[in-house]
Amino acid sequence: MDFEGRVAIITGGAGSLGQAVATDLLASGARVAVPYVSEEHWTALQARAGASPDRLWGAQMDLAHAASVERLAAQVTELWGRIDFLLCLAGGFAPGKVHETSADGWDHMFDLNLRTVYLALHAVVPVMIKQNFGRIITTSSAAILAGGGAGIAAYGVAKAAVRHLTELLAEELKEYDIRAHCLMPGTMDTPANRLSMPAADFSEWVRMEDVVPIVHFLLSDAARAVRSVTVPVLG
Repeated sequence: MDFEGRVAIITGGAGSLGQAVATDLLASGARVAVPYVSEEHWTALQARAGASPDRLWGAQMDLAHAASVERLAAQVTELWGRIDFLLCLAGGFAPGKVHETSADGWDHMFDLNLRTVYLALHAVVPVMIKQNFGRIITTSSAAILAGGGAGIAAYGVAKAAVRHLTELLAEELKEYDIRAHCLMPGTMDTPANRLSMPAADFSEWVRMEDVVPIVHFLLSDAARAVRSVTVPVLG
């Protein structure tokens, strides 16, 4: 129960990776707040976690809407008094080359993958500064490593921006006990990815059970000396 008394917000917490991380944090004593879109996914998380309502709280919202995210941070702070962990796991994917991606498609990828991160940081970081403690984890993508991303232009640029934003954040917050880390996973072994890529070799994909311990470590006191790291998780 090494997260006893800690409070976490997990964007994307009702998704495949989010549910796995939320379940682990709850099992470790944390209280977890999850903004969600799908009632079905939220119900699935509640059933999977088996946590009491006083330790798992959710609200349906659009994470790209600034006022909603500010309200989320205020509600969690009012409910539990603090916010220790922010995990930005929400995002989305769409392929497309630079010259083939519409302006709307470009905006959509940036809204899902970058705007949601920025708005969550904007709302939560002041709380962490006030309490002089915080742990932040964002998610970029291994697809952009070594200059990659051709054919997934808008997604790749958005995820590259998330990585750089996390590095900037760590520098800005170095005078406080706040750490910011960025995960860069390869293709995740999720039901949705299996459905969309049925011919792929699933054994080469990143498994949820391999990501959760990494997240747990970065949030824990065992990583207190780690200021900011980018972690490729390649399976």
